[in-house]
Amino acid sequence: MMNTEKPLGAGLIAFGAAGIWATLQISVRTFNDDPGPQLFPILGFSLLVLCGLGMLLTRARQSKVLTEAEAEADAAQEARSSTLRGVVMAGLLVAYSLALWIFGYYIATPLMVYAFYHTIAGPERRVWWRGALYAAAVTLGVHLVFAEMLNTLLPTGLLF
Repeated sequence: MMNTEKPLGAGLIAFGAAGIWATLQISVRTFNDDPGPQLFPILGFSLLVLCGLGMLLTRARQSKVLTEAEAEADAAQEARSSTLRGVVMAGLLVAYSLALWIFGYYIATPLMVYAFYHTIAGPERRVWWRGALYAAAVTLGVHLVFAEMLNTLLPTGLLF
């Protein structure tokens, strides 16, 4: 099996750098406190560059030598697991949008970030306090960027 992490990381860095360069070519007059149309694409492409750097700088995991039958069974199990995780993630996105509508940002976001962490981490790496820390950090970070820095109203729910 070929390790594709390094080429993919390099591709992400190249794509992110090209996206940042293209975004910086946008010229639009804005008000003094308006971040303009460049902010979100630059943030998104910067995340791609960071992910690509992470893929390039991490060491590849050593895998044990498997027989052909074991490798096929392992691949089938991984495919089932990935499909189930994808279905759960799609369901969580729908649940998050409903929770935002009913409960609002400050209740829905920490609960759903924890649920996303729980799903992404998998049973072998799941730790309750790490999920709670991620939930608090994401909720606070989004609040600071949108509500405080950009003066944007975060969703309020029907109940709260």
